[in-house]
Amino acid sequence: MFNRLNDITDFVHQLTHRIHNLFSPPGATCLTCGTRAVLSSTYPGICTRCAQQIPWIRSIRCQRCGRAIGCPDCSRPHMANRSFIWNRSAVQYNALMKEWIGMYKFRGHERYAPLLTSLLIQAFQAMSEELSLVVAKETQASVSYSATSALPPVDAGFHPPSPRALTYAHVQPPSAHASTAVRANPQAATQHPESLLQSHKPRWRPDAVTYVPVSNERLAERGFNQAERLATGLAAACRLPVVDLLQRRINTTKQSFKTRGERIETMKEAFSISPGVMDTLRDLYIGKAGNISAREHSCPLQLLLIDDIYTTGSTLDACGRVILNAAVIDDVPVEIYTLTLARS
Repeated sequence: MFNRLNDITDFVHQLTHRIHNLFSPPGATCLTCGTRAVLSSTYPGICTRCAQQIPWIRSIRCQRCGRAIGCPDCSRPHMANRSFIWNRSAVQYNALMKEWIGMYKFRGHERYAPLLTSLLIQAFQAMSEELSLVVAKETQASVSYSATSALPPVDAGFHPPSPRALTYAHVQPPSAHASTAVRANPQAATQHPESLLQSHKPRWRPDAVTYVPVSNERLAERGFNQAERLATGLAAACRLPVVDLLQRRINTTKQSFKTRGERIETMKEAFSISPGVMDTLRDLYIGKAGNISAREHSCPLQLLLIDDIYTTGSTLDACGRVILNAAVIDDVPVEIYTLTLARS
């Protein structure tokens, strides 16, 4: 009798579950708004309505820092000497992005990681397309005007196209050598791209990816470095090597509560080069120099520095300055480009 009652209970439970699935909306629960709906095929974990609210930076007002609105920072005289060539960001740091990043960064919701990484990957594609036009112009100029070393200026009227899914067919492994400091696809650290002069459609790609480090105290508090995870996620998707270039020497307090001047002052002496990592950069440069023509032999190593939020650029500038100073000492020519998830 008791077994029969159990069987009836199980049957009623299964029937109730099937009726609930039959009449409930199709799809799954959206990570960000909590509604049950058909989830986006491009942005992991969120519904199409939330995907439409992503505040993409589609029109760039400042070519240097990638800001979508007027930029007083880059007009300051001392800003012309910043360590990075230019920055691009995926989205505007509005209330929605503050919530998404905060849920991941401060509350440890791991399910946000694939979503935020997908935004950064699309921003990288737009950045690559934008820089590819510059590379193409420089290549044409070097062929047409070989008697002069002058290069055409960046086309200030060009803006990144609307972000779209990354196409892997055209992604080629970067120039690099295998190293214990390189954490990515092992094949990506040993294969080399074609010379730009041999390619009909030159495409810009960094030689390696690195990221802004956090202090040991912050790492213990959060359990992870969000910039490192964004960098490794991007590198894995695009088959780029990741180099652990930097370490944080001091635990700076939260930058969001500081003025612009306080941010800049705090970042001084905050970072240093990780021990032994310059050997890795030298290997990367030798590998790159060995796969370009003699005329391009002085082509510098191009590094992509990743962070989550760009506010004044003081953190990225401080990191880039440490890298450039170390590169000068070791006689490794380096160019630094930066990419962030959000731009305030």
